[in-house]
Amino acid sequence: MVQELMQVDTGDAIALSVAFDRNAKYIAVGSSDAEIRMISMQGDKMGEISAVLKGHDDAVNGVVFNHDNNALYSVSSDGTIRSWK
Repeated sequence: MVQELMQVDTGDAIALSVAFDRNAKYIAVGSSDAEIRMISMQGDKMGEISAVLKGHDDAVNGVVFNHDNNALYSVSSDGTIRSWK
């Protein structure tokens, strides 16, 4: 049986993309408000927003961690691709 493990409130923003890091420590959520929320997946902090990445000027449509898990890439409706470390 499948059960819900957590729920994250993104306020008025719509979650558009999700990426899981390879160490299962974080989920990156790209949203309609041009922000990326880093969600903790560890212990008693599970489900908490640990950081908000700002830099895009429009919705974040895609997020992905690189193969070494040391960078996050995002693509936005503003026409940019950004790298985050």
